[in-house]
Amino acid sequence: MSTTPAHPYFPATLALAGRIYVANSWHVFTLIAVFAAGGAVLVAATWAGARRLNPRLGPGDLGLVVWFVLCGSIHLFFEGYFVYNHHRMPQMTDFFGQLWKEYALSDSRYMASDPFVLCIESWTAVFWGPLSFLVALLIVLASPYRHPVQALVSTGQFYGDVLYYTTSLFDDLCNGVRHYRPEPYYFWVYFVLMNGAWIVLPLWCLWSSIKATASAFKVQQTLTESQKSA
Repeated sequence: MSTTPAHPYFPATLALAGRIYVANSWHVFTLIAVFAAGGAVLVAATWAGARRLNPRLGPGDLGLVVWFVLCGSIHLFFEGYFVYNHHRMPQMTDFFGQLWKEYALSDSRYMASDPFVLCIESWTAVFWGPLSFLVALLIVLASPYRHPVQALVSTGQFYGDVLYYTTSLFDDLCNGVRHYRPEPYYFWVYFVLMNGAWIVLPLWCLWSSIKATASAFKVQQTLTESQKSA
């Protein structure tokens, strides 16, 4: 007789962490609505606070402050929640626990204490979470350290997301192990679209920081050459 517990995740033979599964009691639309509402409040509060602290910030920098505060909150609190509870995720019934169980329909590795996922999420929560908040603060303060730290965080986010995508797809295409349910919604919306933001925006932030750094070096080079010729 099989000892594999009944659960909605793929593959069906997946051994859950803790080997106990408790179904969600919240409807998926309720989970998403509450999460979106909380995110909207955070966005509005961050935008208003940043404008108050530095009225000279343009819309682009205000948007980046919001982005990095959102990143910091998700990395530190939501992903940190997973790291802390990874060994018992399938049985968690609080709000974050049910959100993770819903998301895991697109990546069941979160329900099995997968070593790669646990390591990359631990690194993200411990380093990119606090550093994302630091980048937001440096932007508000117009600090000269903004772009080095922004480039560091954005590179880490992009690299981590690429590894996250490719390890899952490698298992699917090369090993025949699919971590997402067969319904297209879970793959294209949860797995691809939701994580895609951490491909596109970090690349844009990295490019912005590269340009700013190059401009600063160009100015310094011009000043140095002017002093030599004086």
